[in-house]
Amino acid sequence: MAHDDHDPLNHPEVRLASGRAYAAAFLIAMALMTVSLYVARHPAVAPHPMLVLSGVAAFVVAVQLLLLLKLDFSSTQIWTSVTFALAFPLFVIAVGLSLWMFHSLDARTMLMGLMR
Repeated sequence: MAHDDHDPLNHPEVRLASGRAYAAAFLIAMALMTVSLYVARHPAVAPHPMLVLSGVAAFVVAVQLLLLLKLDFSSTQIWTSVTFALAFPLFVIAVGLSLWMFHSLDARTMLMGLMR
């Protein structure tokens, strides 16, 4: 009778999990969200607050993808990478179209002289 070694803890995805990486990702995300909150509440800090906030948000997403989801292009994570590669353009399109919609609604409906 052959001996099967099907220990679930030896699976590559399980071995990637680390409490230290989760804690680091949480602390980095909280620090960056604190910076975002400060920039949003005090717009005079940055010359272009929306640009700074967008950059910080993109960095937070990158940190969470790398440290929490362990997204890399290794052979054990190929399906995770494929789903990210397919979902990321859809996310960008959805956010971009939402921003375009709100910008065009603002341009069409707001009173130009009174609000600006």
